[in-house]
Amino acid sequence: MATIGGSPFVLGQTRLSVVYKGDVPTPMQKGGATIAFNGEVYNWQELRSLLEQKGHRFETQTDTEVVLAAFLEWGPAALERMNGMFALAIWNDGELFLARDRLGKKPLFYTHGPGGLAFGSELKVFERLDFAEVPICQALEFYFDEHTPFRNVKSLRPGECLRYAPATGKLTVAAWWQFPKFEPSIVDEREATKAFLDLFADSCKLRKLADVPVTIFLSGGIDSSLIQATLGLDVSYTVQFPEFESTINERQYVLELAGKLGFEPRFVMPTRDEFLAAFSDLARFIEFPVGSFSVFPLYCVAKRARQDGFVVALSGEGADELFNGYYRHELLLREDAALEPEFRGPYGTLCRRYFGSSLDRFCRMASRQGLGGVPELLEFFAPRWSDDRTFAQNLNQVEATVFLQPLLVMADRLSMGNSLEVRNPFLDYRIVEFSARLADSLKFRNGQGKWLLRRALFELVGDIGVTRRTVKHGLPAPVNQWLFKSGAFDRKDWNHVLLGECLKQLALAHGTKHQGRP
Repeated sequence: MATIGGSPFVLGQTRLSVVYKGDVPTPMQKGGATIAFNGEVYNWQELRSLLEQKGHRFETQTDTEVVLAAFLEWGPAALERMNGMFALAIWNDGELFLARDRLGKKPLFYTHGPGGLAFGSELKVFERLDFAEVPICQALEFYFDEHTPFRNVKSLRPGECLRYAPATGKLTVAAWWQFPKFEPSIVDEREATKAFLDLFADSCKLRKLADVPVTIFLSGGIDSSLIQATLGLDVSYTVQFPEFESTINERQYVLELAGKLGFEPRFVMPTRDEFLAAFSDLARFIEFPVGSFSVFPLYCVAKRARQDGFVVALSGEGADELFNGYYRHELLLREDAALEPEFRGPYGTLCRRYFGSSLDRFCRMASRQGLGGVPELLEFFAPRWSDDRTFAQNLNQVEATVFLQPLLVMADRLSMGNSLEVRNPFLDYRIVEFSARLADSLKFRNGQGKWLLRRALFELVGDIGVTRRTVKHGLPAPVNQWLFKSGAFDRKDWNHVLLGECLKQLALAHGTKHQGRP
């Protein structure tokens, strides 16, 4: 912790030491400014060279020092030069500057009132939390954007920055990045495949750079298999529940890929007893529900990898959102292709009334509360849906800017809770921009999404099980089976139980008595 310039403002952080193992002051000070930094800026060496040309000198081999120097040189515009994941706080010239990375891979919460401003990477840093349900978050079963379960605490949105002047109490929040506009200029298959493989190889290479051991979370799917085929990491980790071996079995695909590429696959097989023993840790790390059963398997694979000595793991988040990979996308886009002739025909108005618009159909698919929850989703998503975009592009937009957020919360919280850093090659901002330049047919074709990624993986590993696979599940856990003796994948009861434990753990963090869910 450090008091800044004699003011009542205090910055503090801990360090995982992924880049540079030497001693580093935290928070770091340079040129009269102070920074607290969470995350990694992968192109820090390139930025350091540019800054050295401008006369900056450096005392450490860290991205943190480079980020602070970049801010002193270019101001908030420095964010646009950074390729990475980060939440940062910089105190400079009597003003506090907070910023969050483009897609929200690193968390940043704050509260502002008559007493000033408080902020942190976890909700545990805030006292007197005022619980309040958020209707749209109840409908979606996860929190996103500025929403948290507490009325008096907000999240900085992905791609936002905040300025605060303690002398005046003035606070401003603004977006420094927005999801790119869709301008499909890449239509040739060969050109697209080569361009993607070159760009993806560089993204993976950047995210492999570390002064600690690096591994990969590997399923039997396209996304993580592409990372492994690109980098050839020595060891991988895969979750396989014994309860799902006859229905959701990743082992066969992972073993075949391992035989092809020559790496060591390690399998984590969690049990009900392990789940019950870990439940309080899950809630303490995650802090609020994310609408997913994957909380437990992610915790288990991160814990095992860390126990084995790894400090960084690569993971495939983002591919489904950017390349129309979800099964729900495939259903909707298949339906859209079948309905298109009818919509253009003489009874098009009648057909649209019966089947609904693309937004209607998406909201019916997305609703976790049956048809009763559709009107609320329609009202929320209408401003985010555009007639200027195709159905596939609208799906990319809302998935990447809304539905991706809880997945990144899981990946960050449950890995960092185990002192493990997760990096996501598909979420390099250059790949996000590249995906917006692709023709829809390069993402969704012949009834399947991620066409380009399948093509790219085929070029790397040939015709094997994972490249032929047509159905890929997520990362579910038999939580309902263990807790409620139900084989269904409905998440309502799980979310309720997890929220109650999250509130209990937050209360315990402040030594207060838990009063139960309000």
